[in-house]
Amino acid sequence: MPKKWTWETIADTLIKEFQNDMYTKGEKMPSENKMAVRFQVPRSEIRKAYERLKELGYVYSMQGYGSFFSGRREKIRLVMNDESFTQKMNALGLNFSTQNVGCRRISGDSLIHTMLDAEFEEPVYKITRLRILDGEPAAIHISYLAEDLFPRIADDGKNITSMYDYIHSCGYCHLKSDNAQLTVSSLSKKERALLNIKGYAPCLVLTSRAIALPAGTVVEVARTIYRSDKFIFEL
Repeated sequence: MPKKWTWETIADTLIKEFQNDMYTKGEKMPSENKMAVRFQVPRSEIRKAYERLKELGYVYSMQGYGSFFSGRREKIRLVMNDESFTQKMNALGLNFSTQNVGCRRISGDSLIHTMLDAEFEEPVYKITRLRILDGEPAAIHISYLAEDLFPRIADDGKNITSMYDYIHSCGYCHLKSDNAQLTVSSLSKKERALLNIKGYAPCLVLTSRAIALPAGTVVEVARTIYRSDKFIFEL
């Protein structure tokens, strides 16, 4: 029975062809009409597939000329260790920056409070940063800190770009990661907007706690959302 193609499977097939060097950088992609004939689907499915490839950075378009292959994209390898994201990017020599996009006190969240070993009534702040690589949004870092351990967090939170440095500056110098969990998740509308993703795109989500030694104090709960087209993890 012939395979029934969808725009998702067409995009996946073309990505595999890119990775197998079946296209050269700058090569013009086949027209929507030609692709529709190849996969035996309406042009609308090809259009969606091309839009998806544009979102992932594999394809770019020039008005009046068509779509072109951007070049094979290598994923950034992230090692699961206690180094900060900034340290990892510096070690790789990558061009990156961080933008603080929010600091707010969260209403009672039993899961976050439990992970922080905090009383349910204790003020907890959520600090969100956007990681930008080569001018493109690549990851969202969300940190949860208890006001009891960081009394100035309500004022400081909106200016933090490196949580690792901030926690160190508050006297917690020896940190280790704890209870790290890596999952695949879909994005919320706000997260898609921050990462500049228009359609559905699964992302890698790393959840962990930072423990200050030797006391064993939980100083941070972190949730980091990585674009799956840009990163691969080494455990």
